[in-house]
Amino acid sequence: MRSEVEHHLVQAEIERQLDILARDQSQISFWDKAVIALSGDLDEDFVTEEIVDWMWADFGIESSVVVMPDDRPLLTVFRDMLSEPLAGLPYVALSRDLIESARLNYLARRTAAEDTIPRHVADIRMVNGQFGVVVAQAIFVDDEEENSNIPPLNAMPQVFLTFKPLTQSAFSEIGRNLGLGEFRVTPVSAAEEGHSSMVINQVAGQPPLAASWKVEQPSMIIWNRSIGALVGSFILVTVALLLISLRYGRALKSLQLSEAVNRHRATHDNLTGLPNRLQFDHALDTIIAKNRQDRCAILCLDLDQFKLVNDTHGHQVGDVVLKTAARRIADAVGDAGMAARVGGDEFIILLWDKLERVSVLDRCDRIIASVCEEIAFDGGVARIGAIIGVAWWPDDALSAKNIVRSADEALYRAKDNGRGQAWFAGDTGDARLAVTERRRPAPGVISKGFAAA
Repeated sequence: MRSEVEHHLVQAEIERQLDILARDQSQISFWDKAVIALSGDLDEDFVTEEIVDWMWADFGIESSVVVMPDDRPLLTVFRDMLSEPLAGLPYVALSRDLIESARLNYLARRTAAEDTIPRHVADIRMVNGQFGVVVAQAIFVDDEEENSNIPPLNAMPQVFLTFKPLTQSAFSEIGRNLGLGEFRVTPVSAAEEGHSSMVINQVAGQPPLAASWKVEQPSMIIWNRSIGALVGSFILVTVALLLISLRYGRALKSLQLSEAVNRHRATHDNLTGLPNRLQFDHALDTIIAKNRQDRCAILCLDLDQFKLVNDTHGHQVGDVVLKTAARRIADAVGDAGMAARVGGDEFIILLWDKLERVSVLDRCDRIIASVCEEIAFDGGVARIGAIIGVAWWPDDALSAKNIVRSADEALYRAKDNGRGQAWFAGDTGDARLAVTERRRPAPGVISKGFAAA
């Protein structure tokens, strides 16, 4: 049972890492300005401002390659430097299967009756000796009706190929979030004794990759504690029996506590104590599959400017900011629903009470205002913000997966229109729900030793 929970958590985390990069990359892949700038004569200003200066600084995307239909790189960016286009050929060679799948997905989406075909193809791979996430997405306008000024592509599209390395610090953070010791990704042949592992990647011509983590065995602790008392029983039966009884009781209590901790870890975020994605999915499935009520709302929330705090002051201050923001979000949600952390600076909220548009908008306003309040830490003050996308079940989608996707897409819309925004799924630009200007974090969000005026 415990092993199954650990494997489920690891699989969900791997999928989340893939989705994070795909979401970040999609801000270029499905942008009308990108389609225009990368077609015909290359718009160098767009490349510099939106790819070179943005992908690495904001999302940690180390390599970005725009691949033309004949598999030649149109441009290659490494970190915050524009390289020679041909420098991207090794990335293309290592990811040719992903590029081809992205093109096939694009062609299938053009003829599909419903939007059920994924827009991206992603995998965990080793590139130049580094483990990381590789994502390939066709570059096209996601909503042709809304962007009618751009003609639809009739030929094979360009593909945006990105690589984001997973460093040891990233693996350590994943392990802390999942409650798994010594978490890392290694070739299958490098698996160690005393570690549990699961294969996460098998690509022709490359060694299979596996996620591994240290295995804890509470039952062995009980045995090691009891064996001394069993040997002592041969010398003094009465005393030994008493010792065995005492040790057994303590060991049993220790085991019960250990299992309780493991059950809590399986359903809660290790850093903030909020419910995790597993508990959130169970609560949403209970409402939808078991018809516990006839309506609910999903809020996808990202913190704004958190990466600046984390990069400037390190993970310890970042953890303080995350825990403070999580507590404020949970307090603002209250008894009306559940707030869960799904990793990094991302949260998701399930509302089952007070679901009128005005009430939900007011709650979004209170959540954003609460997060925007100053957060004090040892030696300074941080200011962050929040952006929210909202969708209703069953109004915007019928299945749990699709309603979360609708809320996530509303979140992208909110991000596209500025900071401090809350956006409802299905709303147009005229119906945008903006929070007041005072609740948007300004540039220079951190002050050292005192709060900025």
